[in-house]
Amino acid sequence: MDSLKSPRRIAVVAHFDAQGKLTPFVRRLLDELLLSVERIVLVSTCLHATEIDALDQRIRVIVRENVGYDFYSFRTGVFAIEDLYAYDELVIANDSVLTVGSGGISRAFAQMANTNCDVWSMTESWQVTRHLQSYFMVFRKGAFFTKHFQDFWTGVRVLHNKWEIILSYEVGLTQWLLAHDVRIAAAFVPNAAELKTVCSRLKAQYGTVPDAEQVVAANPVHYLWDALYARFGFIKSEVLRDDPNGVLGEQLKQLVVDRVALDEVVHEVERMRRTRRPTEKLDAPIDDAANPVLMRVFSLAAIDPQRLRGEVAVVLHMFHVDLLDDIYAYIRNVICTCDIFVSVKSEADYRVVSEYFAQRGTEVFVYLHPNIGRDVGPFISLLNSGLLDRYVTVCKIHSKKSAYHTKGDAWRDELLKPLLGSSQSVLRIIEAFRRFENCGIVGPDSAYVSDARFWGGNEMRLRTLADEVGIDQASIRLGFFAGTMFWVRPAALACLRKRNLRLEEFDPEDGQRDATLAHVIERIVTLCVQEAGYFVVSTRDPTSALIHERYATQGVTVLPS
Repeated sequence: MDSLKSPRRIAVVAHFDAQGKLTPFVRRLLDELLLSVERIVLVSTCLHATEIDALDQRIRVIVRENVGYDFYSFRTGVFAIEDLYAYDELVIANDSVLTVGSGGISRAFAQMANTNCDVWSMTESWQVTRHLQSYFMVFRKGAFFTKHFQDFWTGVRVLHNKWEIILSYEVGLTQWLLAHDVRIAAAFVPNAAELKTVCSRLKAQYGTVPDAEQVVAANPVHYLWDALYARFGFIKSEVLRDDPNGVLGEQLKQLVVDRVALDEVVHEVERMRRTRRPTEKLDAPIDDAANPVLMRVFSLAAIDPQRLRGEVAVVLHMFHVDLLDDIYAYIRNVICTCDIFVSVKSEADYRVVSEYFAQRGTEVFVYLHPNIGRDVGPFISLLNSGLLDRYVTVCKIHSKKSAYHTKGDAWRDELLKPLLGSSQSVLRIIEAFRRFENCGIVGPDSAYVSDARFWGGNEMRLRTLADEVGIDQASIRLGFFAGTMFWVRPAALACLRKRNLRLEEFDPEDGQRDATLAHVIERIVTLCVQEAGYFVVSTRDPTSALIHERYATQGVTVLPS
């Protein structure tokens, strides 16, 4: 880009107002943008026609259905720009800020003009993981004039949960950018004094001294609202509307010294409270187990299918991260090209697992999942996502411990060793799936049980699920791999995927030993495989179907009987 020539810019602005208005703050945002951009595409999900009449002619208005929140508006606006190639920079912004002062956007552009990056935002957050905050982002040509930029926006779909959108698209967008070696930066980076301010405000709000990780993870727009206002002239709407930090009152008066502007802000806050539903709390401590950000799936939607390389995969539920060394020792025996998916229960575990594999030079796709359905729930979510469709076979394992049996650790190794115990045994199993198209599932020989005592309290619920997935009642017999670890051909689970089990159908975790949906699925997997026309095979001989009757007396000591 010619440093002596101002870059050509275009902006996409997402708008929603319950009363269909363009508030003075939105109009000021548009005016401030027009000082730095040539054109604006304003995408609104609720805007009266009378509000459009007086807009600058450089603003194109698109009114769409009120679904999908801001990211779907961004998608709509980006794809509406037919000559995007003619611009040097693309701005995406939304109306979630109260633009009070003037010149802030111009100052941000001037500050970032010589920053060596491809994408920048006003602020970045480390809540969940590092991500640029999408209320104001700037993409330079090297970032937006690429196939992966187009692929990201093509993949944006209508989601109805705000947290899912934040995790899948706001957080997911940054992860997507980093995965494609895009350089990112932020205009506002807190200094040491500002981090001390964050620390004191967290302490005042929660009554305890935060640790360094909590300070870094605190959302800057919530805890440094005054510093952002002083530098760029805006305050995020939820800071005032929800006011979790007690900004309204004396603090706001000291910040916005112009009385007319202050009255305008107070009036708008009152209007927002009357017309908008409360948002989910975004400022809970990062280690608070009740924080929904720690408990919702986000990486599944953010995983780029084009990054998947293997014809086989390992699917690991890592509930006990202290077992990483043990599990990794087994995974290393998969020496062919393999994709690794790891589900975790918390943001802290997400970081631990990601860093563990990164230190060993192993690419891994980690995703956060609610603690629902134990190892089965995350596997069903992944199966339903369609990401497993590409594989000849996947190895489903988990960091098994037993809270109710002293032999739980030994049993974990008893299950893992025949599946992943050596590179030779792994290749033998994979080759069976390659050579024999009717090979549907290969499980540990010692884990296959068929005695009726292992029905536990699951038979009636299994028969109900069997009806739902299309399995004939007459074909139902007990025979399953206890422990739910096996190699399986994803196509062999077609009827289970078609049923599209939802997480809310799983039983809440309460330390149950039996009679949950997870236990039912453990027992129905082999029936699904057979329903699809595939064979059930054991590790004793992966080249031929197991003979069910041979296992009539086999037991597993850790199972209730």
